[in-house]
Amino acid sequence: MHALFSRVALAAAVTTLLLLAAACGGETSSATTTVSEDNTSSELTFGEPADPADADRTIEIAALDSFAFEPAELTITAGETVTFRIVNDGNLVHDFTLGDQATQDEHEAEMTEMEGMAHDQPNVVTIPAGETNELSWTFTEAGTVLIGCHQPGHYAGGMKGQISVER
Repeated sequence: MHALFSRVALAAAVTTLLLLAAACGGETSSATTTVSEDNTSSELTFGEPADPADADRTIEIAALDSFAFEPAELTITAGETVTFRIVNDGNLVHDFTLGDQATQDEHEAEMTEMEGMAHDQPNVVTIPAGETNELSWTFTEAGTVLIGCHQPGHYAGGMKGQISVER
């Protein structure tokens, strides 16, 4: 009976993990996050979604299972349009969130409250394990923009970075 219980528990755990991964992995490797201007939130004062065709450059960022982005620090010029190509060669789902501290804190709270939620914000993209995803953004203001991964435990574990937007 103990062996049967162990098999049932294992099957339930595997099913739960697969469902969680499917719920978090709404984007595919060929998807690009772009949102029309009428869907842009007024709280995103650091910039706006952009068309990848308008990008001045592409920056590749690795999302690592060690809860880090590489590189974790970037410098961009105000007015520049960048396509971030986020590569996840690991085994965990990651996300890439652009925003100020308030945006990061709000998204962290949302992800904690609603585990496995799909991302529908223009400044967030999910990167399933083993895949690559892109987010294009025009940085309109000088200042500091933070990046973070808000999959459960990742941001608290140090999966964050910083973009210096210079004039």
